[in-house]
Order: sequence, then structure tokens, then C-alpha cells
Amino acid sequence: MAPAPAPVPSPTAPYPPSPRDELDLVLAKAANRNRTVIMTALNWAWAEPNTMIDLFLESFRVGEGTQELLNNLLIVAMDAKAYNRCLQFHPHCYSLRTRGVDFSAEKLFMTEDYLKMMWRRLGFLGEILKRGYSIVFSDADIMWLRNPFARLAEDADIQMTCDKYNGDPFDVQNDANTGFMYIRSNERTISFYRYWYLSRRYFPGQKEQDVLNILKFRRQFAGRGMKFMFLETKYFGGFCERSPGLDDVYTMHANCCKGLNAKLIDLRNVLDDWLDYRKPNIKSLSPNLGEWRPANACTNSWWL
Repeated sequence: MAPAPAPVPSPTAPYPPSPRDELDLVLAKAANRNRTVIMTALNWAWAEPNTMIDLFLESFRVGEGTQELLNNLLIVAMDAKAYNRCLQFHPHCYSLRTRGVDFSAEKLFMTEDYLKMMWRRLGFLGEILKRGYSIVFSDADIMWLRNPFARLAEDADIQMTCDKYNGDPFDVQNDANTGFMYIRSNERTISFYRYWYLSRRYFPGQKEQDVLNILKFRRQFAGRGMKFMFLETKYFGGFCERSPGLDDVYTMHANCCKGLNAKLIDLRNVLDDWLDYRKPNIKSLSPNLGEWRPANACTNSWWL
């Protein structure tokens, strides 16, 4: 497929004149000088000690050029317990609560509360874009092993990962995965995220990622003039399709995996493989340095 034509220039979203509320304050503190914030969102099940948030933050500390990015990380807590835990170890926390819904327990894939949480999160991303901040959104089950900004196109409106990459970053046949996204704040992206969020009414029982994989084939999608790109799994890999080796990987996502426990097991192995690769020694846990151990817990999670 031929590369998409360059979009018509669009003015960036206007800067807010002054902080209006707690969200404005926390965004101003977390954003870098380009008004870009790194964001993850999680509930108590993923914020408990020795669970997902600890692996996520560890990846920043042991990655190449990633430790300083923690200064720009905003952790959005979906419930009060997750927010209180965040305050114990991170300077940029925000409480995003939903009236009448308790998001604290683990939300199993595609259950009603899981869908509510995914759509609530998407709507919040749209709110941040409207406030003039660009976003690198990352699920907390993604390990940051190298600074991804080196691989992101500066002129794209939206870039996101995919479960399987077909070699063409502009081809909408790539299966979008919304676990990792870079969204520039401008009129095009603000309009699209509003449209995407409102589309939930027409696709009951489907998560936001599945709806995007429908919308991208519609004529209106191309007509929006966005430069929309998919990221190579060679660099932004996952358990669906791995980065071939540790020489190229920037992020690793525990996708194609069901359940928190399986993710924790295999992401621990990812970090151990990375640490062995960075500092090999005779007690290495990896049988072959520079190669990943198989994600057996996640592979088997679908049959348990």
C-alpha cells in the first residue's frame, strides 16, 4: 500500500491560559517542555505491592535512557486505593473515579466492568488532548527497555502498536493495539478521540480497541486527514509478536495474555532476560543471552 499523503497542517490545540483544576496542575508538573506527558492508568489490583506497577516502574529504572522519563510519568488511578498507593512512591498521581463503579478489583478481560474501565480511560485521554497536552499512553503491562521517543515520528498525529505488523506503517490492515499510543494534541486528534469515544454507543459489548479496528476502515477515517501510523513490532513488541531479539527492543507488552498472574510471571522473565543481556554473568537466568524465554504462562493462560 502506498504511503498516506501528508495531512493538511492543523494548528495545535490552544494552551490553557492558567491552571483550572487539579488535573491542570498535575499535567503541568508532569509534562516535558514540549507539553508531552507519559501516562498509564491502573486500578488497585495492578497497584498492590509486588504486582504490575512495581514491574512497570522497575523497567524504567533498568532501561536504557528511560529513568529520567519517570519525571514525565502521570499515573492515573481508577480507584481510591490505587491513588493512595501511588502517592507513596510517585510524585505525579491523579485520581480518576467513576460514580457508582468500583474499579479496585481485577477486571477480567471483556467483562462489563472491564469494558467500562477501558472506555472511561479513553474518554480521559480525550480530555487531556483538549487541554493542549500530547500523550504517550502506555498500559502498565508494558516494559520500557529503551527510550521510545527515538523511534517515534515527530510529524505523525497518532502512532500506536499493533498485535501483528505487516511491514507498512500506514496500512490500516494492521491490527491496532491501544496499549501503547503517542497522540499529538491538535484539532484533528481532539476531534477523532471525541468521535471514537462517542462511538461506544453504537458498539455495545465491545472494547475501545475493537471499535477502533472497525472505525479505521470507514471512509470518514481517511477523510479526517490524520497521519496515523502503526509501530513496528521489531521495536515495540509483545507476546503476540515479539521483538526478534534484545538488540532492537524498545518496549515489550504482555498482550495475548489472560489474567494478572500470568502477566506477572512472564514480564518478570522479560526483565530478567533484559538484565542478563545488559550485565551477563555466569549465574544468568536466560539460557541464551540476547534471546527471550518463551512466554509460557501467558500462552497457557487461555486454557486455564
